[in-house]
Amino acid sequence: MIVALALSPSLDVTYEVDALAVGDITRPTAVTRVAGGKALNVARSAAALGADVLAVAALGGPTGEWVGDLLAADGLAVEPVELAATTRTCLAIVESRASATSTDVYEQATALTAAEWSAYVSVVRAVAAARPGAWFALSGSIPPGVPLDELAELLGALRAGGAHVAVDGSGAGLRATVGGADLVKVNRSEAAELLGSDLPDAETAAAAVRARYGVAAIVTDGVNGAWASAPDHDGPAPAPQAIGRFPAGSGDSFLGGLLAALDRGDPLSTALELAADAAERNARVPGQAILG
Repeated sequence: MIVALALSPSLDVTYEVDALAVGDITRPTAVTRVAGGKALNVARSAAALGADVLAVAALGGPTGEWVGDLLAADGLAVEPVELAATTRTCLAIVESRASATSTDVYEQATALTAAEWSAYVSVVRAVAAARPGAWFALSGSIPPGVPLDELAELLGALRAGGAHVAVDGSGAGLRATVGGADLVKVNRSEAAELLGSDLPDAETAAAAVRARYGVAAIVTDGVNGAWASAPDHDGPAPAPQAIGRFPAGSGDSFLGGLLAALDRGDPLSTALELAADAAERNARVPGQAILG
């Protein structure tokens, strides 16, 4: 079982355009909407690969209802925690010319009140009690209103109860939670921020994160692939064979594939292959964590 801790969901919208006319009107040739935010992308990717997945999602307002409907359409099980504020919307604008980048406009994560955070913690604890040994994936930005020390305590309690914890984040949120993880998956830029040093490649960065924090560390580096440094495996994940037009969500798809394999008992070396394949498949088609 994989439980996605979706503290910062969003309605993710991908606009495909012939060319982005900055300062003028651009009309998309195609539009794709998915229930997004990094944690929900991880959940959708893992579920597409056959994993048993549950999302604990903080959702609010009409947009939150829409995200919930999209999750249902995807067949993803969800434990919603209702918010007073409206769930955010994030945009990815992809131009038709050959490119491996997109222009992304992401709203800040929707804030939680103290009561909403307390309700979220209660739901997570109940889910953990009912699913011993599950993987819990904390992925994405930490919203205002979530105390980082209490979030770290929650992760520690999950691990103490027999759960496995994977973290993918950045900045202060990553620094606060990395010590409560079994596995950390970050990109090279996030690793550099965490370590306070821009290391030359994913291999060096993964080794440094593992050495400093005592966790299994996986550092991705875009089209260059990724590297894992862990007690049971130290080695690369395959680089993509083809560069897709829709890179948004590939890191999340990587983590979803990784956890899907680890949850079914595959060794890390095999899990990295599935993760890399999921990331490459994500980039082929519009919509985050829709595997082409």
